[in-house]
Amino acid sequence: MIAKISATENLGGALGYNFKKVQHNEASVLCVNELREGFDGTYRIDKVLRDMQALIPEKCRTKKTVFHCSLNPHPDEKLSDEQLTQIAKEYMEALGYGNQPYIVFKHNDIAREHIHIVSLRVDSRGQKINDKFEKRRSKKITDALEKRFGLIPSSKVADKAVEETPKIDTTQRNIKKQVASALRIVLKHYRFCSLGELNAILSKYNLAVEEVKTEFRGKKYDGLVYVPTDEKGNKADPPIHASDIGRGVGYTAVQNRMQKSKQAIKPLIPAIRNKVLQTMRTSPNTEKELRQRLEEQGLRVVIRKNESGRIYGITFIDDKAGIALNGSRLGKGYAANVFNTYFSNPTHNPFLDKTLYGSPSVCLEQSATVQSSQQNTEESDNLIDELFEDMADGSFLPTGNDDWKEAAWQRKLRKLSKVNIRRRKR
Repeated sequence: MIAKISATENLGGALGYNFKKVQHNEASVLCVNELREGFDGTYRIDKVLRDMQALIPEKCRTKKTVFHCSLNPHPDEKLSDEQLTQIAKEYMEALGYGNQPYIVFKHNDIAREHIHIVSLRVDSRGQKINDKFEKRRSKKITDALEKRFGLIPSSKVADKAVEETPKIDTTQRNIKKQVASALRIVLKHYRFCSLGELNAILSKYNLAVEEVKTEFRGKKYDGLVYVPTDEKGNKADPPIHASDIGRGVGYTAVQNRMQKSKQAIKPLIPAIRNKVLQTMRTSPNTEKELRQRLEEQGLRVVIRKNESGRIYGITFIDDKAGIALNGSRLGKGYAANVFNTYFSNPTHNPFLDKTLYGSPSVCLEQSATVQSSQQNTEESDNLIDELFEDMADGSFLPTGNDDWKEAAWQRKLRKLSKVNIRRRKR
Protein backbone atom coordinates (compact mmCIF):
# COMPACT_ATOMS: atom_id res chain seq x y z
CA MET A 1 0.00 0.00 0.00
CA ILE A 2 1.45 3.33 -1.07
CA ALA A 3 0.59 6.56 0.74
CA LYS A 4 0.79 9.86 -1.09
CA ILE A 5 0.77 12.86 1.25
CA SER A 6 0.47 16.50 0.23
CA ALA A 7 0.07 19.81 2.03
CA THR A 8 -1.95 22.69 0.63
CA GLU A 9 -3.61 25.91 1.73
CA ASN A 10 -6.65 25.33 -0.47
CA LEU A 11 -9.19 23.49 1.67
CA GLY A 12 -12.00 24.14 -0.80
CA GLY A 13 -9.93 22.69 -3.63
CA ALA A 14 -9.07 19.49 -1.76
CA LEU A 15 -12.68 18.92 -0.69
CA GLY A 16 -14.09 20.05 -4.04
CA TYR A 17 -11.94 17.57 -5.94
CA ASN A 18 -13.30 14.66 -3.90
CA PHE A 19 -16.91 15.82 -3.62
CA LYS A 20 -17.00 16.35 -7.38
CA LYS A 21 -16.27 12.65 -7.80
CA VAL A 22 -19.01 11.85 -5.27
CA GLN A 23 -21.40 13.94 -7.35
CA HIS A 24 -20.51 11.93 -10.46
CA ASN A 25 -20.81 8.58 -8.62
CA GLU A 26 -17.06 8.06 -8.94
CA ALA A 27 -16.47 8.17 -5.18
CA SER A 28 -18.30 7.83 -1.89
CA VAL A 29 -17.81 9.04 1.69
CA LEU A 30 -16.56 6.15 3.83
CA CYS A 31 -16.37 7.84 7.22
CA VAL A 32 -15.63 11.09 9.04
CA ASN A 33 -14.00 12.09 12.29
CA GLU A 34 -15.09 15.10 14.39
CA LEU A 35 -17.43 16.34 11.65
CA ARG A 36 -21.21 16.64 11.67
CA GLU A 37 -23.39 14.76 9.24
CA GLY A 38 -26.55 16.18 7.64
CA PHE A 39 -30.05 15.41 8.83
CA ASP A 40 -30.32 12.76 6.13
CA GLY A 41 -27.09 11.10 7.24
CA THR A 42 -25.07 12.37 4.27
CA TYR A 43 -22.31 14.95 3.94
CA ARG A 44 -22.27 18.09 1.80
CA ILE A 45 -19.22 20.03 0.75
CA ASP A 46 -20.51 23.37 2.02
CA LYS A 47 -21.13 22.03 5.54
CA VAL A 48 -17.89 20.06 5.74
CA LEU A 49 -15.96 23.09 4.44
CA ARG A 50 -17.66 25.37 6.97
CA ASP A 51 -16.99 22.98 9.87
CA MET A 52 -13.31 22.62 8.98
CA GLN A 53 -12.75 26.32 8.35
CA ALA A 54 -14.29 27.13 11.74
CA LEU A 55 -11.60 25.02 13.41
CA ILE A 56 -8.72 27.00 11.85
CA PRO A 57 -7.81 29.94 14.15
CA GLU A 58 -7.81 33.37 12.50
CA LYS A 59 -4.22 34.10 13.55
CA CYS A 60 -2.72 30.87 12.30
CA ARG A 61 0.95 31.00 11.40
CA THR A 62 0.85 27.77 9.40
CA LYS A 63 0.28 28.57 5.72
CA LYS A 64 -0.50 25.11 4.37
CA THR A 65 -3.17 24.05 6.83
CA VAL A 66 -4.67 21.21 4.78
CA PHE A 67 -3.57 17.56 4.94
CA HIS A 68 -4.49 15.49 1.89
CA CYS A 69 -3.49 11.86 1.56
CA SER A 70 -4.32 8.94 -0.72
CA LEU A 71 -3.83 5.33 0.38
CA ASN A 72 -3.37 2.98 -2.54
CA PRO A 73 -3.51 -0.81 -2.07
CA HIS A 74 -2.18 -3.20 -4.68
CA PRO A 75 -4.48 -3.35 -7.75
CA ASP A 76 -5.20 -7.02 -7.03
CA GLU A 77 -6.48 -6.27 -3.52
CA LYS A 78 -10.24 -6.48 -2.99
CA LEU A 79 -11.00 -4.78 0.32
CA SER A 80 -14.41 -4.16 1.84
CA ASP A 81 -15.59 -0.71 2.92
CA GLU A 82 -15.21 -1.83 6.55
CA GLN A 83 -11.57 -2.82 5.97
CA LEU A 84 -10.77 0.43 4.16
CA THR A 85 -12.43 2.42 6.93
CA GLN A 86 -10.43 0.61 9.61
CA ILE A 87 -7.20 1.09 7.65
CA ALA A 88 -7.89 4.82 7.29
CA LYS A 89 -8.64 5.25 11.01
CA GLU A 90 -5.56 3.32 12.15
CA TYR A 91 -3.36 5.17 9.68
CA MET A 92 -4.55 8.61 10.84
CA GLU A 93 -4.25 7.63 14.51
CA ALA A 94 -0.68 6.36 14.07
CA LEU A 95 0.35 9.45 12.07
CA GLY A 96 -0.90 11.78 14.81
CA TYR A 97 -4.21 12.88 13.29
CA GLY A 98 -6.51 10.71 15.43
CA ASN A 99 -8.13 13.72 17.14
CA GLN A 100 -8.25 15.87 14.02
CA PRO A 101 -11.33 16.45 11.88
CA TYR A 102 -11.07 14.42 8.69
CA ILE A 103 -13.21 12.89 5.98
CA VAL A 104 -12.42 9.69 4.09
CA PHE A 105 -13.47 9.12 0.46
CA LYS A 106 -13.33 5.86 -1.48
CA HIS A 107 -12.58 6.40 -5.18
CA ASN A 108 -13.86 3.86 -7.67
CA ASP A 109 -13.46 5.79 -10.92
CA ILE A 110 -10.59 3.50 -11.96
CA ALA A 111 -10.21 -0.28 -11.76
CA ARG A 112 -8.16 -0.08 -8.57
CA GLU A 113 -10.16 1.25 -5.64
CA HIS A 114 -8.30 3.52 -3.21
CA ILE A 115 -9.06 6.11 -0.56
CA HIS A 116 -8.43 9.82 -0.09
CA ILE A 117 -8.33 11.55 3.29
CA VAL A 118 -8.71 15.30 3.83
CA SER A 119 -7.84 16.75 7.23
CA LEU A 120 -6.26 19.79 8.93
CA ARG A 121 -2.59 20.20 9.78
CA VAL A 122 -3.33 22.50 12.75
CA ASP A 123 -5.37 21.93 15.90
CA SER A 124 -7.99 24.27 17.40
CA ARG A 125 -5.22 26.26 19.16
CA GLY A 126 -3.42 26.86 15.87
CA GLN A 127 -0.55 24.53 16.72
CA LYS A 128 0.79 22.50 13.83
CA ILE A 129 0.48 18.73 13.94
CA ASN A 130 3.95 17.21 14.05
CA ASP A 131 5.05 16.51 10.47
CA LYS A 132 8.71 15.76 11.20
CA PHE A 133 9.87 12.79 9.09
CA GLU A 134 6.24 12.46 8.05
CA LYS A 135 6.84 10.44 4.92
CA ARG A 136 9.26 8.12 6.65
CA ARG A 137 6.79 7.55 9.50
CA SER A 138 4.01 7.05 6.97
CA LYS A 139 6.02 4.31 5.24
CA LYS A 140 6.51 2.47 8.55
CA ILE A 141 2.79 2.76 9.29
CA THR A 142 1.73 1.41 5.88
CA ASP A 143 4.24 -1.45 6.23
CA ALA A 144 2.69 -2.34 9.61
CA LEU A 145 -0.84 -2.11 8.17
CA GLU A 146 0.15 -4.40 5.28
CA LYS A 147 1.24 -7.05 7.76
CA ARG A 148 -1.76 -6.57 10.03
CA PHE A 149 -4.32 -6.86 7.22
CA GLY A 150 -2.33 -9.33 5.11
CA LEU A 151 -1.95 -6.93 2.17
CA ILE A 152 0.35 -7.23 -0.83
CA PRO A 153 3.57 -5.24 -0.11
CA SER A 154 3.87 -1.74 -1.53
CA SER A 155 7.06 -2.59 -3.43
CA LYS A 156 4.97 -4.86 -5.66
CA VAL A 157 2.58 -1.97 -6.37
CA ALA A 158 5.44 0.03 -7.87
CA ASP A 159 6.87 -3.01 -9.68
CA LYS A 160 3.52 -3.78 -11.28
CA ALA A 161 3.07 -0.17 -12.38
CA VAL A 162 6.49 -0.23 -14.08
CA GLU A 163 5.83 -3.58 -15.75
CA GLU A 164 2.36 -2.65 -17.00
CA THR A 165 3.16 0.81 -18.37
CA PRO A 166 2.58 0.46 -22.14
CA LYS A 167 4.70 1.87 -24.96
CA ILE A 168 3.62 5.11 -26.60
CA ASP A 169 1.20 4.32 -29.41
CA THR A 170 1.17 7.19 -31.91
CA THR A 171 -1.84 5.71 -33.72
CA GLN A 172 -3.98 6.74 -30.75
CA ARG A 173 -5.23 10.28 -30.17
CA ASN A 174 -4.29 10.63 -26.51
CA ILE A 175 -0.53 10.81 -27.08
CA LYS A 176 0.11 13.51 -24.48
CA LYS A 177 -1.80 11.49 -21.88
CA GLN A 178 0.26 8.38 -22.75
CA VAL A 179 3.51 10.34 -22.46
CA ALA A 180 2.45 11.84 -19.12
CA SER A 181 1.53 8.41 -17.77
CA ALA A 182 4.87 6.86 -18.79
CA LEU A 183 6.87 9.79 -17.39
CA ARG A 184 5.10 9.69 -14.04
CA ILE A 185 6.25 6.10 -13.57
CA VAL A 186 9.78 6.53 -14.95
CA LEU A 187 10.70 9.73 -13.11
CA LYS A 188 9.63 8.29 -9.79
CA HIS A 189 10.83 4.71 -10.05
CA TYR A 190 14.21 5.16 -11.73
CA ARG A 191 17.42 6.88 -10.68
CA PHE A 192 19.72 8.33 -13.33
CA CYS A 193 22.46 10.95 -13.50
CA SER A 194 22.26 12.16 -17.09
CA LEU A 195 19.77 12.70 -19.90
CA GLY A 196 21.54 9.90 -21.78
CA GLU A 197 20.68 7.46 -19.00
CA LEU A 198 17.12 8.79 -18.88
CA ASN A 199 16.84 8.30 -22.64
CA ALA A 200 18.00 4.71 -22.26
CA ILE A 201 15.16 4.12 -19.80
CA LEU A 202 12.58 5.93 -21.93
CA SER A 203 13.50 3.92 -25.05
CA LYS A 204 11.62 1.01 -23.50
CA TYR A 205 8.43 3.07 -23.84
CA ASN A 206 9.14 4.44 -27.36
CA LEU A 207 9.94 7.83 -25.91
CA ALA A 208 12.94 10.20 -25.90
CA VAL A 209 13.84 13.44 -24.16
CA GLU A 210 15.72 16.38 -25.65
CA GLU A 211 17.10 19.49 -24.00
CA VAL A 212 16.18 22.83 -25.58
CA LYS A 213 17.76 26.21 -24.90
CA THR A 214 15.99 29.45 -25.73
CA GLU A 215 16.50 33.14 -25.10
CA PHE A 216 13.77 35.66 -24.35
CA ARG A 217 14.42 39.38 -23.74
CA GLY A 218 18.08 38.69 -23.13
CA LYS A 219 17.45 35.95 -20.57
CA LYS A 220 18.39 32.33 -21.28
CA TYR A 221 15.99 29.50 -20.53
CA ASP A 222 16.56 25.76 -20.42
CA GLY A 223 13.76 23.32 -21.11
CA LEU A 224 12.89 19.79 -22.13
CA VAL A 225 10.74 18.28 -24.85
CA TYR A 226 9.56 14.68 -24.99
CA VAL A 227 9.49 12.95 -28.37
CA PRO A 228 7.42 9.84 -29.21
CA THR A 229 9.54 7.41 -31.24
CA ASP A 230 9.17 4.20 -33.20
CA GLU A 231 10.79 0.87 -32.34
CA LYS A 232 14.06 1.99 -33.98
CA GLY A 233 14.22 5.21 -31.98
CA ASN A 234 13.23 7.50 -34.86
CA LYS A 235 10.87 10.41 -34.20
CA ALA A 236 7.30 9.32 -34.81
CA ASP A 237 5.35 12.38 -33.64
CA PRO A 238 5.90 16.09 -32.91
CA PRO A 239 7.74 16.86 -29.65
CA ILE A 240 5.71 17.72 -26.56
CA HIS A 241 6.98 20.50 -24.31
CA ALA A 242 7.41 19.53 -20.67
CA SER A 243 5.37 22.59 -19.68
CA ASP A 244 2.38 21.10 -21.53
CA ILE A 245 2.55 18.02 -19.30
CA GLY A 246 3.34 19.41 -15.85
CA ARG A 247 6.05 20.77 -13.56
CA GLY A 248 6.96 17.29 -12.35
CA VAL A 249 8.53 16.44 -15.73
CA GLY A 250 10.17 19.80 -16.45
CA TYR A 251 13.83 20.81 -16.60
CA THR A 252 14.14 21.70 -12.91
CA ALA A 253 12.41 18.52 -11.72
CA VAL A 254 14.62 16.30 -13.89
CA GLN A 255 17.78 18.13 -12.79
CA ASN A 256 16.79 17.68 -9.15
CA ARG A 257 16.18 13.99 -9.77
CA MET A 258 19.63 13.62 -11.29
CA GLN A 259 21.30 15.40 -8.36
CA LYS A 260 19.55 13.14 -5.84
CA SER A 261 20.48 10.08 -7.86
CA LYS A 262 24.22 10.81 -7.81
CA GLN A 263 24.47 9.98 -4.13
CA ALA A 264 21.77 7.31 -4.15
CA ILE A 265 23.42 5.13 -6.80
CA LYS A 266 26.91 4.96 -5.25
CA PRO A 267 26.25 1.91 -3.02
CA LEU A 268 24.57 0.11 -5.94
CA ILE A 269 27.36 0.49 -8.50
CA PRO A 270 29.58 -2.46 -7.34
CA ALA A 271 26.74 -4.98 -7.69
CA ILE A 272 25.90 -3.80 -11.23
CA ARG A 273 29.57 -3.72 -12.18
CA ASN A 274 30.04 -7.28 -10.95
CA LYS A 275 27.08 -8.56 -12.98
CA VAL A 276 28.41 -6.92 -16.13
CA LEU A 277 31.91 -8.29 -15.51
CA GLN A 278 30.69 -11.85 -14.90
CA THR A 279 28.60 -11.64 -18.09
CA MET A 280 31.49 -10.32 -20.21
CA ARG A 281 33.74 -13.10 -18.92
CA THR A 282 31.43 -15.59 -20.65
CA SER A 283 32.69 -13.96 -23.89
CA PRO A 284 29.40 -13.24 -25.69
CA ASN A 285 30.09 -13.17 -29.44
CA THR A 286 27.30 -10.80 -30.41
CA GLU A 287 25.32 -7.94 -28.92
CA LYS A 288 22.27 -10.21 -28.95
CA GLU A 289 24.09 -12.75 -26.79
CA LEU A 290 25.16 -9.97 -24.44
CA ARG A 291 21.56 -8.85 -24.01
CA GLN A 292 20.35 -12.37 -23.36
CA ARG A 293 23.03 -13.12 -20.76
CA LEU A 294 22.54 -9.79 -18.99
CA GLU A 295 18.80 -10.47 -18.80
CA GLU A 296 19.63 -13.66 -16.93
CA GLN A 297 21.43 -11.40 -14.43
CA GLY A 298 18.40 -9.10 -14.19
CA LEU A 299 19.93 -6.34 -16.30
CA ARG A 300 18.86 -4.67 -19.50
CA VAL A 301 21.37 -3.01 -21.82
CA VAL A 302 20.82 -0.17 -24.28
CA ILE A 303 23.56 0.26 -26.91
CA ARG A 304 23.80 3.45 -28.96
CA LYS A 305 25.62 3.59 -32.29
CA ASN A 306 26.43 6.28 -34.82
CA GLU A 307 25.71 6.02 -38.53
CA SER A 308 28.93 4.11 -39.18
CA GLY A 309 27.96 1.48 -36.60
CA ARG A 310 30.45 2.51 -33.94
CA ILE A 311 29.25 2.09 -30.32
CA TYR A 312 29.38 5.51 -28.67
CA GLY A 313 27.12 4.84 -25.70
CA ILE A 314 26.11 1.90 -23.50
CA THR A 315 23.75 1.94 -20.52
CA PHE A 316 22.95 -0.87 -18.09
CA ILE A 317 19.50 -0.81 -16.49
CA ASP A 318 18.20 -2.69 -13.48
CA ASP A 319 14.44 -2.30 -13.85
CA LYS A 320 13.68 -3.89 -10.50
CA ALA A 321 16.05 -1.67 -8.51
CA GLY A 322 15.15 1.31 -10.71
CA ILE A 323 18.65 2.35 -11.70
CA ALA A 324 20.35 3.22 -15.01
CA LEU A 325 24.14 3.48 -15.30
CA ASN A 326 26.23 4.44 -18.30
CA GLY A 327 29.16 2.08 -18.79
CA SER A 328 31.69 4.77 -17.90
CA ARG A 329 29.95 5.26 -14.54
CA LEU A 330 30.96 1.69 -13.66
CA GLY A 331 34.60 2.55 -14.37
CA LYS A 332 36.95 3.30 -17.27
CA GLY A 333 37.12 -0.37 -18.18
CA TYR A 334 33.36 -0.38 -18.93
CA ALA A 335 33.18 2.65 -21.23
CA ALA A 336 31.49 2.44 -24.63
CA ASN A 337 34.77 2.35 -26.58
CA VAL A 338 35.84 -0.78 -24.65
CA PHE A 339 32.71 -2.60 -25.80
CA ASN A 340 33.13 -1.24 -29.33
CA THR A 341 36.66 -2.66 -29.44
CA TYR A 342 35.52 -5.98 -28.03
CA PHE A 343 32.66 -6.52 -30.49
CA SER A 344 34.97 -5.52 -33.34
CA ASN A 345 37.18 -8.47 -32.34
CA PRO A 346 35.45 -10.82 -29.83
CA THR A 347 38.44 -13.19 -29.84
CA HIS A 348 40.34 -10.71 -27.67
CA ASN A 349 38.43 -10.27 -24.42
CA PRO A 350 39.97 -7.63 -22.10
CA PHE A 351 37.53 -8.57 -19.33
CA LEU A 352 39.45 -11.83 -18.83
CA ASP A 353 42.55 -9.86 -17.81
CA LYS A 354 42.63 -10.20 -14.00
CA THR A 355 45.29 -7.52 -13.67
CA LEU A 356 42.85 -4.99 -15.12
CA TYR A 357 39.53 -6.26 -13.78
CA GLY A 358 40.47 -8.40 -10.78
CA SER A 359 39.47 -11.98 -10.07
CA PRO A 360 35.80 -13.06 -9.94
CA SER A 361 36.05 -14.00 -6.25
CA VAL A 362 37.40 -10.55 -5.34
CA CYS A 363 34.68 -8.81 -7.33
CA LEU A 364 31.96 -10.90 -5.72
CA GLU A 365 33.45 -10.33 -2.27
CA GLN A 366 33.60 -6.57 -2.79
CA SER A 367 30.03 -6.52 -4.07
CA ALA A 368 28.78 -8.57 -1.11
CA THR A 369 30.63 -6.31 1.33
CA VAL A 370 29.08 -3.21 -0.15
CA GLN A 371 25.61 -4.73 -0.16
CA SER A 372 25.98 -5.91 3.44
CA SER A 373 27.19 -2.55 4.72
CA GLN A 374 24.50 -0.86 2.70
CA GLN A 375 21.80 -2.68 4.61
CA ASN A 376 23.23 -1.57 7.97
CA THR A 377 23.72 2.12 7.32
CA GLU A 378 21.50 5.13 7.43
CA GLU A 379 22.31 5.71 3.77
CA SER A 380 20.45 2.53 2.93
CA ASP A 381 17.40 3.79 4.84
CA ASN A 382 17.59 7.06 2.97
CA LEU A 383 17.63 5.24 -0.37
CA ILE A 384 14.43 3.41 0.50
CA ASP A 385 12.90 6.55 1.94
CA GLU A 386 13.78 8.50 -1.18
CA LEU A 387 11.99 6.04 -3.43
CA PHE A 388 8.79 6.11 -1.42
CA GLU A 389 8.97 9.81 -0.57
CA ASP A 390 9.34 10.55 -4.25
CA MET A 391 6.37 8.28 -4.87
CA ALA A 392 4.48 10.20 -2.30
CA ASP A 393 5.15 13.77 -3.36
CA GLY A 394 3.91 15.96 -6.08
CA SER A 395 3.43 14.63 -9.45
CA PHE A 396 2.61 11.10 -10.03
CA LEU A 397 2.16 7.55 -9.46
CA PRO A 398 0.71 4.11 -9.47
CA THR A 399 -2.40 5.90 -8.30
CA GLY A 400 -3.96 6.20 -11.71
CA ASN A 401 -4.45 9.77 -12.94
CA ASP A 402 -5.96 11.01 -9.68
CA ASP A 403 -3.07 13.10 -8.42
CA TRP A 404 -2.58 14.90 -11.69
CA LYS A 405 -6.31 15.54 -11.96
CA GLU A 406 -6.25 17.06 -8.51
CA ALA A 407 -3.27 19.24 -9.39
CA ALA A 408 -5.10 20.45 -12.50
CA TRP A 409 -8.17 21.13 -10.38
CA GLN A 410 -6.11 23.18 -7.92
CA ARG A 411 -4.50 25.18 -10.75
CA LYS A 412 -7.90 25.89 -12.25
CA LEU A 413 -9.21 27.22 -8.94
CA ARG A 414 -6.17 29.47 -8.53
CA LYS A 415 -6.60 30.86 -12.04
CA LEU A 416 -10.29 31.56 -11.43
CA SER A 417 -9.39 33.26 -8.17
CA LYS A 418 -6.87 35.54 -9.93
CA VAL A 419 -9.40 36.40 -12.64
CA ASN A 420 -11.98 37.40 -10.02
CA ILE A 421 -9.42 39.56 -8.20
CA ARG A 422 -8.54 41.38 -11.43
CA ARG A 423 -12.21 42.00 -12.18
CA ARG A 424 -12.83 43.44 -8.73
CA LYS A 425 -9.86 45.79 -9.11
CA ARG A 426 -11.35 47.14 -12.34
